[in-house]
Formats: sequence, structure tokens, C-alpha cells
Amino acid sequence: MKTDFIRKLLDLPTDAWINDELAYKGGPAVIPEDVRKTNFPIITKEDVMQMLISIQQDADSVIDEFTEKYRQYVGANYAVATASGTSSLHLALVGAGVEPGDEVILPAFTFIATAQAVVAAKAIPIFVDIDPQTYCLDPNQVEKAITKKTKAIMPVHVHGLPADLTRLRLLSNKHSLRLVEDASHAHSASLHNQVCGSIGDSAGQSLMADKNFPVGGEGGIAFFKEQKDYLRALAFLEDSGIDYRMSWIAAAFGISQLDRLPYYDAIRARNAAYLTNALSETRLFSGPTVPEGSKHSYNMYRIKLSPEKVGLGDLDDFKVKEAIQELVMSEGVFAREWQNVPIPGHLPFKNRKGFGNGYPFSLSEREDFGYEIENFPETLNMLRSTLTICRELRSPIEYERIQAYALVFKKIDANPQIIREIVEKNKNLTVLYERDARLG
Repeated sequence: MKTDFIRKLLDLPTDAWINDELAYKGGPAVIPEDVRKTNFPIITKEDVMQMLISIQQDADSVIDEFTEKYRQYVGANYAVATASGTSSLHLALVGAGVEPGDEVILPAFTFIATAQAVVAAKAIPIFVDIDPQTYCLDPNQVEKAITKKTKAIMPVHVHGLPADLTRLRLLSNKHSLRLVEDASHAHSASLHNQVCGSIGDSAGQSLMADKNFPVGGEGGIAFFKEQKDYLRALAFLEDSGIDYRMSWIAAAFGISQLDRLPYYDAIRARNAAYLTNALSETRLFSGPTVPEGSKHSYNMYRIKLSPEKVGLGDLDDFKVKEAIQELVMSEGVFAREWQNVPIPGHLPFKNRKGFGNGYPFSLSEREDFGYEIENFPETLNMLRSTLTICRELRSPIEYERIQAYALVFKKIDANPQIIREIVEKNKNLTVLYERDARLG
């Protein structure tokens, strides 16, 4: 029987590692290759016992039990467990009253499922740029994008940081719009002590196995504030015949995992705080901005790069980023882009074929949908100048591992000349959003 269990200890970190030669140059990696794997979700005897209990119950009762427990945890008024995050977003939009031909405003930086859910609701996604500090939907850009066809604003709590729902609620009220949250990264995240998913008129959230709160495989949940929206969503499922039901196996796993979610949240918060503090001691790196009143859930951890602070300001920022990514990876920390092209630059929105014959885009009177990526300069700048740590901080990793991660960045910060060397070697590198669009 194979196991993911790591049978080798990571050496206790020491600041002396900063002075070692970079692994890129043949020195010892901070995290050796055979101890780099992190495991999540963690399967325990509680999960096994819950599965044994649930298998003896009616499937619908298991799903109902999960739905009710998680609804109470979030503080939403109504909830429907679904088969995926995308289906939950679709249901949240339909429940909020989004109809064919309506426009829904959403950020240019998100996962493609946010926009696909809008199309699934037969509505038109209208993308706007992000706030350069939080990387969430910029309320200043939202108001400029509102038209007579706008039906909803759909902010995304990117990486687990709540979007500015206070200002977006004021905008939605001012223009009589619905506010639909994409909370797929925001399990346990909150704004002024109110949990994401319970703040807007409705919300969708992914619960897939790679999220902070995983169920058994694929899954999602839609939340609703008002009963009429909840009933509209249920009526849609009944009338359309679409089967968005969550698997009882996923629900059973979610029941037992929910008990450990506060522990996972605490570990992530501790590790993120440690890393942010360590990065503040470097010149080249800085951690995420978290506005007052916001609780970040750190589904991902995005690192800002400042090449000019180490004498690399004359180099192309995207080339510096890729050089740093190569160095970070060689030291044992898996850092990646998480998107390389704004979502409106992906083929489904460049081509606008939709369900066929351009539907639902054909319902719009627009000649210009504003999908050219040059319309989103803050998103492009962010893509050029940041890196993301994903799964590695999501796992309940050991304290010595987060210390090792911090030392990786300090080690690279001490060697800017190697970054310059790599950039000069890769002179013909093209900017990342001019390459084929990638997800994840």
C-alpha cells in the first residue's frame, strides 16, 4: 500500500542558510527535494468514521446535514449544496434574478469559472480592473462600467481576501443592482466579523479538494440572503432539470472536515503572519495587503516584487519575476503565477462563441465588449510583478517549514546579481500575457 507520508525530517532552519550558495548555482537547497511535498487535505479517523456513519443513512439526509452545518458556520440565511463551485456560482446568479442578456460586472483577475458562470446564466460578463493593493475588484472602476443593462456586481474574494463589499454594497444600492459574491477562495474569511458568503445578496463557493475547506472531490455551495432568491434558485433547478446535487460522499467528508476548519484557519493565519513579517525584512519581497477589518483566509499567498530596491529597476519586471521564480523553485518552494492572462483575454471571451452562434453575447447591443487586455493595466502590472504560493501554505505545515520558506526569500534577496545574470541569459523572453493563456 502506497502512502503520502513523508518519512524524512526537514532540518531545523538556521539563518546561516542565507549565506549558502544558491541552489541554482549548485549550493544546497533550503528545502531538499525529498521533503518538499505537503499533504492536504489530511484524512483522519474522524473522516473514516463519518463515512461509515453516512453510508448507513439516506443520501439526501447526509447532504442536508452538511448543508445546514456549513450554513450555520457561515451565517447565511439559506443554502444549497452543489456538485461544483461553478454550479454554485451559476445558481447564485440565477437566484439573484440574473436573466438572459443581463450584464454582470466582475473582475478581470479571477479564475475563469467566475465568468463562465455568468455565461451559464446566459448573461454578459463585463470585466473591470482590480485594486492595485488588494487585487480585488476596484469599486472606482465598477461605477464607470454600470449601464442600463447591468443587473449584478460579482466581486471575487481573490486568494481569500474579502473584496471591498462595503463600497460595492453602496454602489449596488445606489443603482438597484444585486451583489453576488464569488467566495471560492474565502472559506472563513470575513469583513468586519461577517463571514464571506453571508454578506451579499447571494454567493457561490467552491469546496473542491484543493480548497481551504475541502469536501470529498468536487463540490460547492450557494448561499442566499432572501427567501425569494433561494426559492427562485430551487425553482430553476426543478424547471430546468439540471442536476446540481452534491454527492453524499462529498457531503460526508465535508461534515468531518468542517470540525477541523478552524484549526486549519489558525495554522494558515500563523504561517502567513510569520512569512509576511519575514518578507518585511527583505528589500525585494513584500506580503499581501490586508485592510483593517478584513480577515484573509490565505487560500493563496501573493508576493509583491520590488526589483528597483535591489538595483534591478533597469530590467523588465516580468523577466525579473521569472528569474526569481526559477530561483525560488530551485530552493524548494513551489511559487507560480496563478494566471498569466486576464480572463477577458481567454478564448471563450475573445471568440464569444458561447452556446453557439454567439449566444448569449448575441443578446447584447454592444459592438465593443471591452475585452481587450490593455483595458486592465493594474491586472497586467500585477501579473508581471508578483508570485503566488498556493497549496504549500494551505496545508497545516510544520513551523520549521514556514521558517525555511522565509529563509528562501531572504537567501534570494541577498543575491540580486544572480537574478540579473538569469535575466540577461533570457533576453528573448516575451511578456507572459502575450503567450498562450493558462489557468492555475
